[in-house]
Amino acid sequence: MTITVIVATYNRARLLAECLEHLARQPFAPGDAVIVVDNASTDETPRVIEAARERFTIPLHHLDQSAPGKSNAIARALEVADGDVLAFTDDDVDVDDGWLDAIRAAMRCPDIGLIGGPVAPRWETPPPRWLRKATDTYGPLAAPLALLDYGPSAVDLGARTVLGANMAVRRSVFVEVGGFAPHLGKLRGTLLSGEDHELCRQVQAAGFRAVYCPGAGVRHWVPADRMRIGYYLSWFFWSGITHAMLDMDRPPAQRALFGVPLYLIRRAVVSGARAAGAAIIGNVTGAVERAIDVAFAAGYAMRVWQMPRSRAAMAVSGVHR
Repeated sequence: MTITVIVATYNRARLLAECLEHLARQPFAPGDAVIVVDNASTDETPRVIEAARERFTIPLHHLDQSAPGKSNAIARALEVADGDVLAFTDDDVDVDDGWLDAIRAAMRCPDIGLIGGPVAPRWETPPPRWLRKATDTYGPLAAPLALLDYGPSAVDLGARTVLGANMAVRRSVFVEVGGFAPHLGKLRGTLLSGEDHELCRQVQAAGFRAVYCPGAGVRHWVPADRMRIGYYLSWFFWSGITHAMLDMDRPPAQRALFGVPLYLIRRAVVSGARAAGAAIIGNVTGAVERAIDVAFAAGYAMRVWQMPRSRAAMAVSGVHR
């Protein structure tokens, strides 16, 4: 089994250097490779990639992709990647020493098409009090920081997802399901974040297992500017947009009002009231945990109401296109 590690990067030269330093320590096997796709960086990224070559015992490919977006970078990497397994991580991630071994061991099971592991934080600054407890338990407030932990045991994902910062997919399966959905991937100026979830769903729909692998751990850089309440509300607003886009291509499972599921409307109303109550008594964590429900519903509604009128009408009436 050969593994090709793929990293898309944009203007994060310092973090990329650390990422490549940790990758170079992995126990690579003959036929393995690492591909770094530079998504039109304007900093020292090219120099960092070239300087890292001497630390690798396998080929380190440096590719350029001027079109923005992670899905475009991945598509460029696939022109070169020939590993049996594609392992994805990000330029602001440090992989643990046993990461590659854990991926290789899990992928020996032939019915597994996709695996992912835990993502722990590397804080730029200590998290504020309102965020500390919520992220310690990896609850909903860990999602905007791309943190994940499903526990100490391997388990099939089912409806859950793993993150593109720590994911490996059989190349044949990745190609079969069409890779990452380009309309759901991260683009500059947006916080779209549905490509990982959709890939996990597609792999399982194709008849393969998707598994959480606790031994394949990584640590993700969390900058201070992501630990602001405003960022959280923006992230969940965009999460609502993402889920509305996903629901456009699925049969409606819930009753809706003007295209917005009734359960989301009820949740937003209740959460708005509870957020106000929590804020009044100084419970900032509770206020944020409720306010994100309102932001999510607002994003979902905005995306639905921006659909062409005919599609919005079908959503209201429960007719799936």
